[in-house]
Amino acid sequence: MRIFVTLLASVFLIVSCKKETVDSLWQKSFGRGDAFFVRSSPDSGIVSCGMLNNKPYLVRLSKDKNIEVEFTSARDGLFNSVWFDDSCFIAGGNSNRKMLLARIDNEGYKVWDTTITEGFLIDRVNILYTGIGNLLAIGTASADSSDAVATGILFVRFDTTGNIIGNIDFIKETGFISANNAAIDNNGNIYLSLTRKTSGTKTKASVAKYSSDFQKLWETELYNNSNFGASGRGIIVNGDGDVFVTGKTEVSRDVGTLDESFLASLTGTGNIRWKRYIENSNAGASIILNDAGDLMMLNRNCFIVNLANPENGSDAGQIRMFSVCDSYDTDAFAESMDILSNNDLLAAGSKGDNFYIAVKPAE
Repeated sequence: MRIFVTLLASVFLIVSCKKETVDSLWQKSFGRGDAFFVRSSPDSGIVSCGMLNNKPYLVRLSKDKNIEVEFTSARDGLFNSVWFDDSCFIAGGNSNRKMLLARIDNEGYKVWDTTITEGFLIDRVNILYTGIGNLLAIGTASADSSDAVATGILFVRFDTTGNIIGNIDFIKETGFISANNAAIDNNGNIYLSLTRKTSGTKTKASVAKYSSDFQKLWETELYNNSNFGASGRGIIVNGDGDVFVTGKTEVSRDVGTLDESFLASLTGTGNIRWKRYIENSNAGASIILNDAGDLMMLNRNCFIVNLANPENGSDAGQIRMFSVCDSYDTDAFAESMDILSNNDLLAAGSKGDNFYIAVKPAE
């Protein structure tokens, strides 16, 4: 029965996946949905997760970009973060706006899954590995959500067997709060890219640092103009403790406002080092450091990547995934990026309303 199911899944994938190469870009669509997360694996494979046909979905591609593992949950919802090693995948997301955690084996079968709630709505979950088989899940409402009556930040420590380690901790807020992305340093400190909103005000972007036992050490607003909204997205911390964050802010236009992506850096004590405004009609979605030490910021619209000097934010170039793409009017929306071992650029999101992964060869 297990062999038959595997063969049937393979037939389905041959029919539903569309692969092509355009402008030196390898790309594949998997069906209606959205990829929220993508990472390269040590063997030069690709792991991605998101939502496919309103179900949490995870896929692993080999070095040759053939499908090796595929999992679709029976629950409604999505995955937006995954940690993996050579034995399993631990995915996080939401089902019915509750925190969803799941372990999937290397054949694409569920080992366990569970949902957790603390009285507020969860749209996104970040999975951080804390060592020795232990992980931390951080769940909040989406930064794009405005219908959340009660919001907060949910911290859950657990291990790869699904056991909860210690108490489930949470921070409940009277106003809207979203921790869209999270990072962790070598000392276990947690950094959150936040979006906040109180009654009668525009959304504000900030960065917060928490200790390993979830005590807030500092929080810094990112030059928010009270006349315009702003939202925090991707965040990373380097070995020196410098924090880098991206997101979007609003700018004035002839009629109304227009989104603009930003990139900023803070010290480990919360002081702003620099901030740059990058791309009109766009939002910063993801951020990484490449082997050369450059910051790489992924803009959501058109998968446009901007490079910057991490010391001062100065421009270090741009990579366009598509030679022709209008960020003011597009169906290509990026969510996450990484770099393959051969320095090819890896990105995922949606294109034409489909779960989408693309690889841009290194130049």
